[in-house]
Parts: sequence; structure tokens; C-alpha cells
Amino acid sequence: MCLAVYIASDHTLPLVEWNEKEPKFNVVPINKSEKIVKKQFNLPNIVYAGSHVGCGCGFFKDGEVGEELAQVQATYDALVSYLQDLISQGADIEIFSCWEGDQSTKPEFKEKLSLEALGADEFEFKEKAYYEIS
Repeated sequence: MCLAVYIASDHTLPLVEWNEKEPKFNVVPINKSEKIVKKQFNLPNIVYAGSHVGCGCGFFKDGEVGEELAQVQATYDALVSYLQDLISQGADIEIFSCWEGDQSTKPEFKEKLSLEALGADEFEFKEKAYYEIS
């Protein structure tokens, strides 16, 4: 089972194509089976955020060390940069993270989170969590 990370905004969210030859942070449209995740958000435009491993599992830091941990942090850094560009244009941002299959499950955690906190070395997405980014 994989971690799924969704981003919602009142602005159009640009896509970041997945590249198998150079795996890194990516942003793709939600598919038909994921549309249920819309209930988690107040904002209309929703995308799936993937990591350097393709899915959201590359956002997990727990147990990672050395080069693997550096890759995870680079994924978070790319996410922060992506969101910073949107926020600088006046966008509101929400994020929902969950296990695949839990897209319709009520969040167990709700937090307001700054971009600085999102990019901090100690931050890691929780499962079934809603984040309002400021």
C-alpha cells in the first residue's frame, strides 16, 4: 500500500511530468478512482503529488539514512518550491495525505502549516492528515 498525497488550490495547478529516467517530484491529474478525495478539500483544483519513487511513499523519512534520506528531503524541497510559486501568485493551498484506499476517510489530523515547516528536516506527512498551507 502506498502513501497518497493530494494538493488542492483555488488556482490551476501546473503538472510536473514523471520521468522514469530522472525520477523526482511529480504532479499528475487525479484519476477517476481518486475523485472521491475531493470531499477532503474546500478548494476546487486537485492533483496527485508523487515523489522520486513515483508514488507518495518517497515522502517517508522514517528509517531512511544517507543518500536515501537526502532524496526524500529533495522531494520535500521540490514540493516546497512548487507551492511557493503558487503562493506567490496568491493561491490558497490545501494538502491531504492518506494511504491509498483511504481517500474518503475523515482526516485524523488537521494542521495549519507554513512552507518553512513543510520543508523542515523533521517534517514528514502523517497518514489521514489535512494541511492548510500558509
